[in-house]
Amino acid sequence: MLKPSSPLSSRLPNHILPRGLRGAVVYAVAFGLLIPALITFALEQNLSAQTARRELEQDLQRTTQTLALVMQSQLWELAHENARSIADAISNNPRFDSVIVYDSHSSIPFVEIHRPSTGQSQKLTAESPILRDGEVIGRVSVTMNLSPYLAASQKAQEWMMVRSALMLAVALVLIFLVLRRRLLTPIATLTEGANHIAQEDFSHAILPDHHDELGQVATAMEHMRLTLLKTFAELRNKNEELTEHASLLERRVAERTEALTHANAELVEAMDTLKTTQSGLIESEKLASLGRLVAGVAHELNTPLGNAMTVVSTLDEHFCNLAQTLENNSLRRSDLLSVIEATREGQALLQRNIQRAADLIRDFKQLAIDQTTDMRRRFDLAKVIHEVLVTIHPSFKGTPFKVNTELAMDVVMDSFPGPLGQVLTNLVLNSLIHGFEGRDSGYVNIESRKLENNHVMIICADNGLGMSPEVKNRIFEPFFTTKLGQGGSGLGLHIVHNIVAGLLGGKIEVFSAPGEGTRFEITLPCTAPKMVKDQSAAKP
Repeated sequence: MLKPSSPLSSRLPNHILPRGLRGAVVYAVAFGLLIPALITFALEQNLSAQTARRELEQDLQRTTQTLALVMQSQLWELAHENARSIADAISNNPRFDSVIVYDSHSSIPFVEIHRPSTGQSQKLTAESPILRDGEVIGRVSVTMNLSPYLAASQKAQEWMMVRSALMLAVALVLIFLVLRRRLLTPIATLTEGANHIAQEDFSHAILPDHHDELGQVATAMEHMRLTLLKTFAELRNKNEELTEHASLLERRVAERTEALTHANAELVEAMDTLKTTQSGLIESEKLASLGRLVAGVAHELNTPLGNAMTVVSTLDEHFCNLAQTLENNSLRRSDLLSVIEATREGQALLQRNIQRAADLIRDFKQLAIDQTTDMRRRFDLAKVIHEVLVTIHPSFKGTPFKVNTELAMDVVMDSFPGPLGQVLTNLVLNSLIHGFEGRDSGYVNIESRKLENNHVMIICADNGLGMSPEVKNRIFEPFFTTKLGQGGSGLGLHIVHNIVAGLLGGKIEVFSAPGEGTRFEITLPCTAPKMVKDQSAAKP
C-alpha cells in the first residue's frame, strides 16, 4: 500500500487517498497535468489582463492627445458648438464614459459630456494640455470604461480553460488504459506469484506477459522460484544433520557450563577479598593524608606561636623592671614612655602572630573537614590550592626542591574541595618521592586556568626524571608502583584517577618521557555532577 507523506496528504481524509498503485498513478498523472495547466492558465490570465490594460492606456493616451490637437483651434476661436460636436463623436464610442474640455481662463468647463453610469466598473482617466504657440490655453480630460473589454478577455480565458479541461480528461483516460494494460495487470500477476512463493508454494510458474522491464522481473522471479525449490530441498537435508549435531552440542555445553559455574564462584570470592583489601588500603591512604596535613599545620603553627611567646617574655621582663623602678621610687617619665612604647610594639606583634595562628587553625579546620568528608560546597579554587600547598610545605623544607604556582584568580567552583585537595597532595608528593630521586634540584609547577564551557584546567608539572612509556601506561592501575617493598602502596594515582573521573566529573591526562619530567593535566567542570552517595568506587 502506498503511504502518502506530503503535508497535503496528511490533511486529506483517508477515504480520498490512493490505496494502491492504480490510484497513486491516477493521482500522480492528474496532479502532474492539472497543476501545470492551472499555473499556466493563471499566468496567461494575469499577463492577458496586464497586456489589455496597457493597450487600453496607450489607446486612451493617443485619443486624448489627438483630441487636444483638434480642440486647439476650437478653444482659441471659442467655437463651442464645433467643440461639442467633436466631443459627442468621441463619446459615442462605448469605451469612453466622459469627455471634458477646460479653458485655462475659466473655472467652468468649455465642453463637458458624460455617459450615463451602468453600475460599478473599472475606469481610467487621461489628461493632455491644449497648446497654442507654446502656451497652455486649456486641457482635455477623457475617461475610459475598461470593464467591457476586460469582461470579453475573461470570457475568452474561461473558454480556453474548458477546452484544456476536456483535453486533460481525454489524456487521463488514455493514460489509464495504457497503464492498466502494460503496468497494472503485469504487476498483479507478479504479486500473485510472489504470494505463492511467500507461502512456500513453488508449484506455480511465473510467466511474463510482455518482453519489457516487468517481463524481465517475471523471468527473474521464475528463476528465483526454481532456485528456492532446490535450496529448500537441500535445507531439509541439512536440518536433519544439524539436529543430530545440536544434541551432541547440548551435552557438551552442559558439561562446560558446570565447570564454568564452579570457576566463577571461585573468581567472585577472590574479587570480594580483593575489594575488601583495596578498601582498607584506601582508608589507610586517607588517614595518611590527614596525618601529613596535621604535621604540616603543626609545623606552620610553631613559628607564630614561638614569636608570640618571645614577645610575652620580653613584655614580662619590661614589666618586672618597671615594678622594680617603682619600688625604688626612681621612676622617670622617659622610663614609663619607653615601657609604653615597648608594650605597644609587643601588642602589635602579638596580634599579628596570634591572628596568623588563628588563620592557620581556621584553614586547617576547613581543610580537615574537607579531606575527611566528601562535603560539597562553593569555594575559591586558588584559595583551596594555597591551603593544600601550606600543608605540603613542610615536606619540601630542607630539600633543594621548590613549588611554584600560577593560579587564575576569581575561579569559583561548586564541587568537593576535600577530594580535590587529596588529588593535588598525591600528585605533588608523587613528584617529590619519584620524580626527584637522585636529583639535587628541581621544581613542581602548579597552574590553574579558566576554560570555556564553564570548565577549569589544573596542571601539575615537574622537571624530574620522567617515565618510560611502559610505566606511563600503567600508572593509574591499582597496586602498580615502582617502589614495591619500599613503602609504596600502588594506590596513590589510582585514587587520583577515581576521584577526578568519578566524584569531580572530569578527566586526567599524563604526558611524560624519560628525562623530560612529568605533566598531569586535570580538566574539571566548575560545577561537579550530582553523584549517588553509595558510589564508593569513585569516592575513596
